[in-house]
Amino acid sequence: MDDLNKRVLSIMERKQMTRSGFATALDISLPVLTHISSGRNKPGLDLITKILSRFPEISPDWLLLGEGEMHRQVDQLVDFKAEIDLLEGLKKELQAQEQHLLQVLQYHQLLLKEISYLGDLDALLQRNRQGANYLGAKLDELKSMLNEKEK
Repeated sequence: MDDLNKRVLSIMERKQMTRSGFATALDISLPVLTHISSGRNKPGLDLITKILSRFPEISPDWLLLGEGEMHRQVDQLVDFKAEIDLLEGLKKELQAQEQHLLQVLQYHQLLLKEISYLGDLDALLQRNRQGANYLGAKLDELKSMLNEKEK
C-alpha cells in the first residue's frame, strides 16, 4: 500500500471514524474508500481536496508529501481583551465628559439669559432714573416758582 493511502487512513483513525462515517463525511462511496484502504487505488485530487476541505486542520504538505506534522501549525491568536476593556473604559469616560460638557453648556446658556435680563433691567432703571431726575428737576422748578410767588 502506498504511503499516501496510509496517510488518508491515518486521518480516519485519528478522527476515530468508521469507514462508512469517513466516506459519508467526504461525500464519497464506501467502495472508493475500500479500494484506497486495500491499496488497489490511490487517492485522486478530488478526494485530497475533499479531505483538506472537510478537515482544514490537516496539513497539505503532510497529506501529499508526507512532510511535517499531520496537523497544521495554528498561529497563536493575539488576545486583545485588555485593549478592548481599556477602550470600553475610555468610551465610558468620553460619554461622561460629553454629558458634563452638555451640562456646562446649559448652565452657560442660562447665565447668558440672566445677563441679558440684567442688561434690560439696568436699561430700564437708567430710564427711570432719568425720568425721576427730570421729574425731580421739574418739581424743584415748581417749588422755586411757588417760593417766588410767595415772596
